[in-house]
Amino acid sequence: MPYLENLTLYVRIAGQNRIIDSTVVQNDILFYMPQLYSFTFYISTDADTRDLSHELSREGIQKTWINIGRRNATSIMNYVSPYKVVCSIFSLTFAFDYLVDLGNIFPDIVFSHVTYLLLRNIEVFGHEFFVRIARSFPLLKYLCIFNIKSQLLADLLILSSEYTPSY
Repeated sequence: MPYLENLTLYVRIAGQNRIIDSTVVQNDILFYMPQLYSFTFYISTDADTRDLSHELSREGIQKTWINIGRRNATSIMNYVSPYKVVCSIFSLTFAFDYLVDLGNIFPDIVFSHVTYLLLRNIEVFGHEFFVRIARSFPLLKYLCIFNIKSQLLADLLILSSEYTPSY
């Protein structure tokens, strides 16, 4: 594919216990496509953190994007269980309608094409988080939520002092 000029790539890899970062993208994809001038992508991989030989961080992955001269990409790291992390890397602007394994921490950008969103995290999602979701995903039609920790019943029953039920 040395003459390819445009590439749109959406890849989710599960069960391989390998994180795809910008170094892998540069060495295994971009190196073989010297004519590529438009690369739109979303690559999501998961890993068991007990099996990794190095510590993962969003900042470390983001730094590798800068090192290869690609500032129009970002990453999200989400711990979906105590030992499982999902790492997503994608080009900016996000051009896909399906985004999965988003957690409590994500970039402050507008995902203007996303219509399906799957939230998964160890911690509970608070009210402020849903306000951010509403701002960041204006075309959202489907929302799926998975939490390991349940929301406390007391948190759900906190009512405004102005609330009066109508019977």
